[in-house]
Amino acid sequence: MTKFPIAVFLVLAVVLAGTACSEGDTNVMTGPQETAGLQVSGHGEVQAQPDTAFINLGVQVTAKNVAEARDSAAKAADAVISSLKKNGVDEKDIKTTNYSIQPQYVYDKNGGEPRITGYTITNTVEAKIRKLDSLSKAIDDATLAGGDNARFQGVRFDIENNEKLLEQAREAAMKNAKAKADQLAKLGGVTLGKPISISETQSSNPPPELAETAYAPATGRQATPIQPGTGSVTVDVVVRWGIGN
Repeated sequence: MTKFPIAVFLVLAVVLAGTACSEGDTNVMTGPQETAGLQVSGHGEVQAQPDTAFINLGVQVTAKNVAEARDSAAKAADAVISSLKKNGVDEKDIKTTNYSIQPQYVYDKNGGEPRITGYTITNTVEAKIRKLDSLSKAIDDATLAGGDNARFQGVRFDIENNEKLLEQAREAAMKNAKAKADQLAKLGGVTLGKPISISETQSSNPPPELAETAYAPATGRQATPIQPGTGSVTVDVVVRWGIGN
């Protein structure tokens, strides 16, 4: 009787085990059970006034040919941008968000081919206003600079300097989570231990954006009232505590 080394039988066993599984089989490996403990969520929110505004405005010009429309639009847009800069808006805080050239058509009632009657050029920029006390003047001066071609397409607010607010919201969220955990531990007849894990999500909720609107220059030079409202900074946490008897 021929004797085979033990190592040969081990190799054969591995090969045979591999061939026993068909190509579509899935092997599931179970890991350790989820860490025991008491898990709760906490929410913290701090109200604050916005410190930054973003305005979208520009010009729209219609003329018989592209060259004429482009020239008029360029002059009007340059006047709008120059006005923003004079009101303290830095060049890096002004960016073009839309530039388009669209033909204007007249459609034949009898179903014939549409005829081009002119071209409309739209040039829109977004400007970041860091000093909200100058917001109304910046809007008024820019739209007046654009004349009848001026278009105002909305304003939105944001809270950029929010580090202190986040700290306050985070503290409130942890207090909220701890209060829930203490109550649950008491109701469950257990002792609350130290936190095992903590996760956080945060967000800022500025006031709703003002609706898009066309703008015609005001003749009385009365300042346009703009109300930034109140926004909020929120932090949500999920905390797992260890528990004892």
